[in-house]
Amino acid sequence: MAKLRFAQFSGEIPRLLSRLLPDTGSQYAEDVRLDDGGLTPVRSPRLEHTFEGITGIQTIYKWGETWLAWDTVVNAVPGPVAEDRLYYTGDGVPKMRIGSTIYDLAVPFPTTALTVAVTGSGSGDVTTRLYAYTWVTDFGEESEPCPISADATWQAGQTVTLSGFEAIPTGRAITKQRIYRSQSSSQSGTDLFLIEERAASTSNYVDTHAPDDFSEVLPSRDWNAPPDDLAGLIPLPNGMMAGFSGKQLCFCEPYRPHAWPEKYRLTAAYEIVGLGAYGTTVVAGTKGYPYVASGNAPESMIEERIEVNLPCVNGRGLVDLGYSVAYPSNDGLVVVSNGGATVATDALFTRADWQRLNPTTLVSAQFAGRYFTSYSYLDIDGVTLTEGTVVIDLTGQQPFVLRTSFRADAYHYDLPTGQLYFLIGNEVFEFDALGQTNQVMSYRSKRVVHSQPVTFGAILIDSGASGTPEERAAYEAEVARIEAENAALFAGASIGGEFNGNAINEVAMGGDLLQDLPPQKFISVKVYADDTLVRTVSKFDMPVRIPPKMARAWEIQVNGTAEVEQITLATSARELTEI
Repeated sequence: MAKLRFAQFSGEIPRLLSRLLPDTGSQYAEDVRLDDGGLTPVRSPRLEHTFEGITGIQTIYKWGETWLAWDTVVNAVPGPVAEDRLYYTGDGVPKMRIGSTIYDLAVPFPTTALTVAVTGSGSGDVTTRLYAYTWVTDFGEESEPCPISADATWQAGQTVTLSGFEAIPTGRAITKQRIYRSQSSSQSGTDLFLIEERAASTSNYVDTHAPDDFSEVLPSRDWNAPPDDLAGLIPLPNGMMAGFSGKQLCFCEPYRPHAWPEKYRLTAAYEIVGLGAYGTTVVAGTKGYPYVASGNAPESMIEERIEVNLPCVNGRGLVDLGYSVAYPSNDGLVVVSNGGATVATDALFTRADWQRLNPTTLVSAQFAGRYFTSYSYLDIDGVTLTEGTVVIDLTGQQPFVLRTSFRADAYHYDLPTGQLYFLIGNEVFEFDALGQTNQVMSYRSKRVVHSQPVTFGAILIDSGASGTPEERAAYEAEVARIEAENAALFAGASIGGEFNGNAINEVAMGGDLLQDLPPQKFISVKVYADDTLVRTVSKFDMPVRIPPKMARAWEIQVNGTAEVEQITLATSARELTEI
């Protein structure tokens, strides 16, 4: 008597021989979830959007109900100060988008000092006054100040006139000026304090404010515009954002995304390739060692180099997994967390297998804590193109690999909805979309090798073929859609099946434009013994006889659209009913 049960299904471990896989492991697993112990297909993707008039798309982003696309590698994040603002880098200089209007992120600042003229006679104490002014946008963003004016002495009764205000910059919605005057304060000491906010103007200004008539201190004296080549923009807690410029790790002024003070910048020994973050820790993947910087405010960030020789070879492959940051290196997928940096795929891929995926060109994202990465490479013949997507699950004690039946040109994980979108050409699809029918999954078990030949004469496939209410509703909705579209074709002049009814290659020879109804849920299990196909079984939830065969090595191949809970082989059908 012999019995072989396949249950608690898991994914691939490509570096292991098929006979050395764990009992739950697989040689191949495509379009299957493997998150519930059974074999459950993922749902079919749903077309979400089609871009018109743009080719070579590398980045997609869903902003509210609007889809955006760029033909460069762009990092876009919503701002910490208003819901209607989107900030992004990678499309020329850093930019801010409000509605359909795009602005350069940097706010222009006046570059020449004001001229101060003191007229009239005065009396009393003589004080020295300095002046400066800033531009202010319609969105409340304040520029750096102009250079501080020359000293001017003043006494009560004298008139101070400021001149030399520059022409108002265009294209940045600048509507106001703020004028500052030097003053002494018990709290702030001597500094520049606000005395007037007025509509932006080039006309002279007369200071009529009393010595004690002033407001807040100038906030933007140490602010700087973001570097023109700022890249890798990411959001951080406490109103911060981070980006990089060459070897410099840059931080914005909290809640001031247009201001990137140079005093906050940290420098790595190697050029930075990409950024990610977990909590208040920023991970910088570089062309050399990885770096981390931690802190609750930009002025308190502490940078540390992780002493591992694991360069990031591709910024598009760097992904924030929530609890850690993952990026592709030459040796495998590196995961950086509080525990340091490790090659998390050491147990999954040999270095040669990983290099074969061409890690410098990977396009990656995360979904449900799993690392999705699409690859493309030429085979050893230099002609045959191999491409696809692998999904690396690092959430359990035993990491494993899955595959999908598509290769994405770009990804977008929509944090508010938890949906993953992928781009093929100029079409955006939602992955595993609710309401869609199931994909056809493909799964091949480990190769189970016995010490002596054994015989199996029956198989039982325990399934969840009845499906969930959501799956049944999706199937019925798809049938209704196809029937309605077919009925509309029948009601028209042609279904495209007559001679000259379609252009060549539009439909199959003798075919037409009518759509086939989706197949009912099915399961097909092929049983192999010593690499020979013994039988293909499509009946489930009942014992089925298979031709008895003596063999040492047994494995199964599962294809289907219905859930499989477990599959059992036994010497006889009677044994399948025994516990």
